[in-house]
Amino acid sequence: MANARVIEKRAQLKEQIIRGAVDALIETGLAAVTTRRIAEKAGVNLATLHYYFENKDAVLIGALEMIISQMAGALSADVTEQLDIATCIENVITNSWRLILLTRDIQILQYELTLYTMRNSGAQSLAKFQYNSYCKVYEDAFRHGIANTGNPSKIDLGDLARFVVAGMDGLILQYLVDPDEERATRCLKQLIRASQALVLSN
Repeated sequence: MANARVIEKRAQLKEQIIRGAVDALIETGLAAVTTRRIAEKAGVNLATLHYYFENKDAVLIGALEMIISQMAGALSADVTEQLDIATCIENVITNSWRLILLTRDIQILQYELTLYTMRNSGAQSLAKFQYNSYCKVYEDAFRHGIANTGNPSKIDLGDLARFVVAGMDGLILQYLVDPDEERATRCLKQLIRASQALVLSN
């Protein structure tokens, strides 16, 4: 029992440090963040941070892993069975965009961390894991949404998911650079129609 409590306490402290890293990154940006600032935001001393994480890279990788997990969980939380694949596509994309609008700072941070891991030879697999995770969330959402109606087309739902993720990526970046809500709404509807047409034409 004592060992279990120690393990649990260590896991909680590690998560506390990672949450502090996310807060520090949102506040200062990737270029300016330091392990000292992360420790301050986490409410721990610098020695404690380095006990759990060898260096800043390790903390940043932990932060991206947490963001991936949280975003994937949020994206999959509101999935319900739909009447047909067209309705399923519309609802999944609309719900995803609603979440994205509520997490602007996290979206910016996520792109920063993704590019950072791609430049870090020891963490490049994490960027791949991130996109694979999001594509799997969308694929599972489509599969669950049409569970009772079947897939009326021959398109692979994994390919459909990657098409949608690619489109969402472009819309997110454009919106972050220039948050024009009317344009974003028009483009989102076009992505929905394109995704529906891709399915219904196969």
